[in-house]
Amino acid sequence: MKEKKILLFLAPILCLILLILSFVTFINKGNDSLKFKQEYESLNGKTSFLNNKYSKLNISVNNPIKYSNYDEIINLIKSGTGIIYLGFPECPWCRSALPVLLDVSKNNNVETIYYLNIKNERDSYIVEDDKVIYAIDDDGKEIKGTNGYFELLKVLDEYLSEYVIELDGKLYEVGEKRLYAPSVIFVKNGYVTHIQVSTVETHIDPYKTLTSEQYSELYSIYENEILNIYNNTCSNGTSC
Repeated sequence: MKEKKILLFLAPILCLILLILSFVTFINKGNDSLKFKQEYESLNGKTSFLNNKYSKLNISVNNPIKYSNYDEIINLIKSGTGIIYLGFPECPWCRSALPVLLDVSKNNNVETIYYLNIKNERDSYIVEDDKVIYAIDDDGKEIKGTNGYFELLKVLDEYLSEYVIELDGKLYEVGEKRLYAPSVIFVKNGYVTHIQVSTVETHIDPYKTLTSEQYSELYSIYENEILNIYNNTCSNGTSC
């Protein structure tokens, strides 16, 4: 009888705790969605350092973006299911791909896209006197990349392309893999089903809006992968 009274007393408290946690999660997600909208729309109407005009974005405040970190992303790749978007606002390819990704996610009821801004995370190289050397930032420091970035490179090694620099028609190998922006990574049960880099092959100038055909092609790529990871369909390299 005493145990029953304790349970009756604890039940409302547990329900209240769950409601509070759900509310906090909802608020945090809303904050991430708004933050992402502001982050990308802040460049609307502005030009890059090469004097190219950034494409105008109109992102819904109800977008599924969740700001993530390396630990969460690596754990997802190793054992989870979900969608990861690696990019940054100043990347013109990202600004071309993002509206398609958000449209297809909305139309397929995707609740979460894990986002990591990789602008200042990667190492960077240049070629000088026919040798590959570190690039230098505005403070005169070598751009060597973060520990988290290199850890992610290790996890994705088999899926990534080599880091190659082209100069005057000559190719220079850096000797490591590279995460290019944007990279949209689809993961199902700890298996990377696909990484879509950039937009589509026929889209040559990132500052030009995708044609309807290019939009449809990229939309189909994203949608096929979304259906694959969430609806138990099959694709090359995965089991059913």
